[in-house]
Amino acid sequence: MSSNDFEPRPIDTHKPSPARIYHHMITGEVIFESDLPFIHRLYEEIPFYPLWARHNRRFLTRAVRYMIDSGIRQFLDIGSGLPTGGNTHEVARSLAPDARVVYVDNDEEAINRARDLLREHDLLDSTVMIDADLRDPARILEHPETRRLIDFSEPVGLLLVSVLPWVPDADDPAALLARLRAAVVPGSQLAMTHVSLQDAGQEIKQQVAAGAAVFGDTSTPVTLRTREQFETCFDGWKLVEPGITYATDWHPDQPVDTTDYARPCNFAAIGTLP
Repeated sequence: MSSNDFEPRPIDTHKPSPARIYHHMITGEVIFESDLPFIHRLYEEIPFYPLWARHNRRFLTRAVRYMIDSGIRQFLDIGSGLPTGGNTHEVARSLAPDARVVYVDNDEEAINRARDLLREHDLLDSTVMIDADLRDPARILEHPETRRLIDFSEPVGLLLVSVLPWVPDADDPAALLARLRAAVVPGSQLAMTHVSLQDAGQEIKQQVAAGAAVFGDTSTPVTLRTREQFETCFDGWKLVEPGITYATDWHPDQPVDTTDYARPCNFAAIGTLP
C-alpha cells in the first residue's frame, strides 16, 4: 500500500463494519438498521461478545492510566474505531490536561464521526483523527497531523486494542509493528489485546469460532491467534508484569470474575521499549 494512494474504507450501509459492530457492543447504539440481522446472528453465536468488547474498553482505560502514570503524555491510538464513552483523550486528559492524542482509523465512518466530535468539543489543538491504516505505518508516522502533535524524541504511548485480529498473517503484522517500534524512543509503551481460543473451553471455542466465521461476512474478516503468537508481537519490548494475561486480569481495578466466559478469550499486555 502506498501512502499517497490511501483511501479510507467507504461507508457501506449494506455490509456491516467491525467499527459499527464494536460500537454497538459497547454502547448498544444501532447506527444502521441494516446491521441488526448481523448483530443478532453474531450475538446468537457468541452471547458474551458484548462483554468481551467491554473488557477491551476497560483495558484501554487502565492502559492509558498506566501510561500517564509512567510519564507518557502523547498517544497514537491505532484502529480507534467509532468514538464512544471512555475515549483515549478523555481518559488521558482527565489525568494530564496537557496530553495529546492522534487517533488512526481506515474506516470513513469512524473518521468522520471522530472529527465531528473533536471539532464540536474544540479539541483539535490537542486531539486529531487521521485517515490511515496500520498496514501503512509510514502514512501514520509521517502524517502532518501526527507530526504536529507527536514529538518522536519523547516517549509515545502506542495503543492497538483489538486491532491485530483484523490484520491477517499475509500482511506481516510483525513487520508493521517493528516499523512502529523503530519510530519511537526508549520509555515508549505499547498496549495491545487480541482475541484467542487457546485457553477457552470446548463450548466457548465452538461459539467463538462460529463468531469468527460470521465476521467473514463483514468488510474485514477476523484472524485468531495463540498466546505465543501474540507474545511475538511484543518482540523488542519488555513486557510489564504480569506479562501476557487476560484483558480482565491486567492490573484490574475491580475483582476479577473467574467464571466469566469471555475472560479467557482475550489476551492483553503492555510492553515498554528498553
